[in-house]
Amino acid sequence: MSENYFLLFKTADAEKRAWRNLASERKEALFPIVELTRGKKKPKVGKDKDGKQLPADQLRALAGIYGFESNYRSTMELMSPCSELFVDITREPSLSCYETDQLGRSDAGYSAWVDFVVGLHGTWENVLPTLIINPSEDEDEATYVKNVEDQFDAFAAKFTKMAYRVSILEDPDFIYDIALLKERIQAFTDEGGTFFVVLDHEYIRPRNGHIHSKRTSAIITSLVGVTDNVKIVCLATSFPKSVTDIGEEDFDSFPVEEAYLYDMVKKDHPHIQYGDYGSINPIRNDEIIITQGWRPRIDYVSSYEGLSVYYYREKRLVLGKNPATNKNILAPYPRHYTSVASKVRNRFPYYQVLNHSWGCQEIEDAANGSVPSNSPSHWISVRMEIHIIRILQHLGLDVF
Repeated sequence: MSENYFLLFKTADAEKRAWRNLASERKEALFPIVELTRGKKKPKVGKDKDGKQLPADQLRALAGIYGFESNYRSTMELMSPCSELFVDITREPSLSCYETDQLGRSDAGYSAWVDFVVGLHGTWENVLPTLIINPSEDEDEATYVKNVEDQFDAFAAKFTKMAYRVSILEDPDFIYDIALLKERIQAFTDEGGTFFVVLDHEYIRPRNGHIHSKRTSAIITSLVGVTDNVKIVCLATSFPKSVTDIGEEDFDSFPVEEAYLYDMVKKDHPHIQYGDYGSINPIRNDEIIITQGWRPRIDYVSSYEGLSVYYYREKRLVLGKNPATNKNILAPYPRHYTSVASKVRNRFPYYQVLNHSWGCQEIEDAANGSVPSNSPSHWISVRMEIHIIRILQHLGLDVF
């Protein structure tokens, strides 16, 4: 199995749908990094004595509020065709819960996390560990060092591969941790193990890759100066939280900047590995309830003149007034999804029907008047599946 495409998977429904519909032959070329998140909130829990919803900070402090266990179990089952995958814990507050916080505790050498990962591996043998660094506020340096070393030793005794994912924006001192573990990493690799350092850029704004590449190249130079016994993954995403943050209301395009970032850094460091979020923004909108409707939009990832995303988006037409409520009667969603799908398909030569692509078939069906879904989540899945195929092609890993 290739290790050249590391896919960060944040366990949202849209990601799971894209994964289910990705051709099995393509899954074999991917090395997922599964970021464990809280899952959906359970019904009828998390309310005060008056039946009002508790605030987010109080919900996070209570066990059993979110479907954490069902979420990770369903994800592990989905990933069972993969020969290997890393598991990690989210650091995004909006995706955290009591269970993820407990797993991330540093006491006793991160024993809760170690035991959890070992348990996962007992059920799903493709599971591999990510080393986490999450010291408590009152942790002195000696305890910090011991907890990190004990976690490393516990994983090294049971696994032959290990990852360490760092946010290069929020963890500027991560090289200290690498220096701390230098001798252990050396011994681990001497025994045939592989240690990955995943440099997570999170969101990078399109057309800013050259700025990030210079900093990342310098970081990698410093890292290999400490130890050259690591494999380095350059991980990022450039899909915005909202397309109108960087584009126009009805149509626009922007580069797949994570691919350009990788290509630029690779010129200085040819042995780095590629990773991305599958075109998913790091910040999810799980708690946003759409009450006023949405503008139908379809995105497409093109390889013409370089990797880029373009989208078409439409405001729903007003067909008249409801005489009883005096509210606007809007055109049905399928009408607009057919329209934007047709625009996506007609943008020659940027549009191309990809072989064995569920996402392209969904666009074709919608353009032909058979709209598979009116849900924005569905069309995120379509984009993600097409994005993965385009990246596999870009890396020379696609099998079709």
